[in-house]
Amino acid sequence: MTLYLMSVVVDCVVKKEESKNLQIVAQYFTEYWGKANPNIVDDLCADDFTMNYPMHGIRHGKSSTKNMLTDLKRVSPTPHPTNVIISPVNKQLRARHSPIFHSASTSIHSGVASSDLPVGALNTPNTGMKIYFSGITIFTLKDGKIIDETGEEGALMALQNLGLLAQPSPGKEVQLLYDI
Repeated sequence: MTLYLMSVVVDCVVKKEESKNLQIVAQYFTEYWGKANPNIVDDLCADDFTMNYPMHGIRHGKSSTKNMLTDLKRVSPTPHPTNVIISPVNKQLRARHSPIFHSASTSIHSGVASSDLPVGALNTPNTGMKIYFSGITIFTLKDGKIIDETGEEGALMALQNLGLLAQPSPGKEVQLLYDI
């Protein structure tokens, strides 16, 4: 009986912590990616925070992460109101310290030229090209702070949207499963 009660107490603590971590990540994602607010990093991320995405590379520390968003805002000055969290990923895949989110967004290259890409460069400013992103992001939290954000995004589609990679073969075009 004691083991059962202990299990229930532990389960309640885990669910409370998991819920709090999901709230922290949702706030961060909405502010940082949705509203292009780099200052949220100071509030919700640990000092040794690390961000890693294929399109942006590894960023170590708050300053590097904030600078990446500042540079991204120069390329696409308009905040991304269509950047949405589709859903937290299935509970079985989610640990209490690592919320996982599926997201999608659109952006328009309406700013400066950019060479900060994994393939090629946007040599012309303000091309007006529409970019679609979809991805999965895993967040790791410790003591109520985000310590790691690692994402896998649809970089292939984004680079094709920007004209930096060949377009898909006929019949192999990427189809989004949702409207953004």
